[in-house]
Amino acid sequence: MDKVCLAGAITYENHLKKAYSVRSEDKILAITDTSCYHLAEETAWLAANLPETDMKDGYLKSLTGLGLNDPQKIFSKLVSLGALREKEKRSRKDILKMVLAPQIKLLSAQLQERFLRFFISGQAVSDRIIRILAAGAAAGLLWGMLLLLAGPGKALPIPLTETTGGGLAVALVILGSLVHELGHSFAAMASGIGLRPIGFSVYLIYPIFYTNVSGVEKVGLIRRALIDCGGFIFQGAFLFLLLLACSLTANPSFAEAARWIAVIILFNLNPLFRTDGYWLYKDVYSEFKTNRWARAAHYLYLAAFLAFSAWFLWRVGGRFGDIWRGLNMLFHSPGYFFAGGYRIILAAYFVLVGLSGGLRRFREGHQEWQELQATVTAKTT
Repeated sequence: MDKVCLAGAITYENHLKKAYSVRSEDKILAITDTSCYHLAEETAWLAANLPETDMKDGYLKSLTGLGLNDPQKIFSKLVSLGALREKEKRSRKDILKMVLAPQIKLLSAQLQERFLRFFISGQAVSDRIIRILAAGAAAGLLWGMLLLLAGPGKALPIPLTETTGGGLAVALVILGSLVHELGHSFAAMASGIGLRPIGFSVYLIYPIFYTNVSGVEKVGLIRRALIDCGGFIFQGAFLFLLLLACSLTANPSFAEAARWIAVIILFNLNPLFRTDGYWLYKDVYSEFKTNRWARAAHYLYLAAFLAFSAWFLWRVGGRFGDIWRGLNMLFHSPGYFFAGGYRIILAAYFVLVGLSGGLRRFREGHQEWQELQATVTAKTT
């Protein structure tokens, strides 16, 4: 009885209202901050013209105001499709998830389109831009690896008088990471699935930028690989320009930033992290997973993934004792916070994030193991 009485008070949300929309063949691709949806043109039109939040009666009035017959049937259809959904209050679990795995939007697809409108006039133009940047990226990546192996004295033609860069180096590293994400977004657009929003989060103990490339499975392997590698193409070209600028100016900030960008690229290439190297490996494996050699390689990968996860948890857990002692000291001497104690708070946060992420890796590994076993079973039956 209570449920019937309260049904009319349910608030619904039109989460596609502010989605970035592009045409994909005969469908409309609606891209939100975390997902993408293939919609019929009529559904996309309704999402754009209905309120962002309202109760059922309000949506029925809006549908009637749009001149549509049988608004009740259309409302029920939109709910069943997921275009309209009940607005839920955030639980404690949701708040904890926001703390341990924050997702903060930085660059919307709409904003990117505004700045990149001169470079997205067609797939042929976009592909040509990617090819040009790929040549620069190859030079930048090779030069960057030489910088890591031989040092700035041998990798750069002009000798440097300093080895550290300071604030400018940090700013250039952050800019290079954003350029990396723009590469994924641009490659997604060139592959026909639209520009993608870019955000900030924390992965394990590492602050990261990320790009929503959901729906990438709709394109072929070559295009998926391009989207996976789009960040390396843009960031590698940026690295080449940075090293070139360093050669011309002998500015140590450029050299230090280039060194860190090269390290970040290697980090992202590591398939044991869920970064670009992992998704490239996963997309290639998904294409060939029915082959015996691919399954054998995936068994080895899962063993390495779980061993690395166990090592990571051991390393992070080993810091817990020091963090606990630091927090205890901070509790008894609050004034220590301003004398460096704030670092203990940050360290404690990243330890918690690392433990949460490390445990999540075991769940992810178990899921991949089940998928592998299902593939083996399907192949043998």
